[in-house]
Amino acid sequence: MGLFKGAVSLSRYQVACEVKGFWDFVDRRVRANLFVDIDDSTEEISVGWCSAHDALDTEKTWLAYAGYRLEPHLVLGMRVDRRRVPGALLRKLHRQEVAKARALREGRPLSRTEREDLKEKARLDLLLRTVPSTVLVEVVWDTKRGELWVATASRGLLDYFEDLFRRTFDAVPVPRIPWLLAGELAGPARRQALEGLRPADLYQEVA
Repeated sequence: MGLFKGAVSLSRYQVACEVKGFWDFVDRRVRANLFVDIDDSTEEISVGWCSAHDALDTEKTWLAYAGYRLEPHLVLGMRVDRRRVPGALLRKLHRQEVAKARALREGRPLSRTEREDLKEKARLDLLLRTVPSTVLVEVVWDTKRGELWVATASRGLLDYFEDLFRRTFDAVPVPRIPWLLAGELAGPARRQALEGLRPADLYQEVA
């Protein structure tokens, strides 16, 4: 629980989202993009909102009293479930399926399409038997200042977050990179000086 306990890797964003009836809008859109369980399916990934305090709390009941609403802050959890089929295991099961099919055909070879169909069957069988891994990422949105804090520095998880946020709120989160922060701190008078800065060259040739 990075934002609530212990060390945290933090990514910051700026976002503008001005709509009438903002909190009603938030409630509708969060409910429409809740996490969907994939345990009993062959889906490889699922991304959606849940309680920021408990990744298993994905039911709409956690929204009943708007516990995510700490004005002016919005506190959500992004849950990401992923399952991957090991390549070596897939190849092994595929060979077994091909051997069974050839035995039923008395050794006659299979076409390329038939082999691909058996490979897909093996992949789906393995997906059903593979337990997804679960990751919870806490998200805090200061709706007054238009700032977002996301408790991860993983590029892959941030890609999932940016996509989910856009789909949910019809708004684009803009990363607050050091260059932009420096420009804000410097102010208009000194911003031109920043434009002239170049990376330092620390290479020195030894004679």
